[in-house]
Amino acid sequence: MTATAVVTGATGGIGDAVTRRLVSEGFRVIAVGTRRAALDELCERYGCEGIAADIGDAAAIEAALAGLNADVLVHGAGILGPNLPIHKTPAETISQLIAVNLTGLFNVLRAVVPGMVERQRGTIVLLGSICGNVPGAGPGAYSATKAAMQSIAANLRFELQETPVRVGEIRLGRVRTGIHNQLDMDADFYDGYECILPDDVAATISHMLATPPVVDLSIVEMLPTRQVVGGTRFSKS
Repeated sequence: MTATAVVTGATGGIGDAVTRRLVSEGFRVIAVGTRRAALDELCERYGCEGIAADIGDAAAIEAALAGLNADVLVHGAGILGPNLPIHKTPAETISQLIAVNLTGLFNVLRAVVPGMVERQRGTIVLLGSICGNVPGAGPGAYSATKAAMQSIAANLRFELQETPVRVGEIRLGRVRTGIHNQLDMDADFYDGYECILPDDVAATISHMLATPPVVDLSIVEMLPTRQVVGGTRFSKS
């Protein structure tokens, strides 16, 4: 039986790599994103199925994923926002961060997890950040949403501990995806640095899915070799 994987943020750098990898491994991949044209191109390249929906819209996500029996959820959808102090971050930016990074996560989990529990199988992989537990590693408002993701992952795993459903969180360091352009800074966050690549993240997720059902890689901190554990120091090569 072909396993079904839902990948959110599928048209982003990591989402694209994860979609490609899972399709190549025989998964039926449901790619979720907001950009219809980009989704169509993704589906044409890899042979996945695309769903264009705003994860911040509970009704839209519920309708889009209704009746879908997901064996795997890889949740990578999220926004970074500008590099501003918390007290200078505009209300609109805060609302957007919460809508996508938190409300969106809750909406996707609510749509997918009950079916996993009912079928007594499934693996959830949440793509987080070292910003969630390391002050100064990212914009404060964004970091707060990633700290919340860490809490959600831990509590979800606690709530599901009497089921075979696995919950894993990858706390990422710097990945060369282009998302750092959202910081709106002059600094070049990639030039001279040996960053993690999206394919590296996809390979790690593949490993998490391939481990025996009794193994749950609940927290993985994944950083470039030259980025110090904790993430606040990164030397150039």
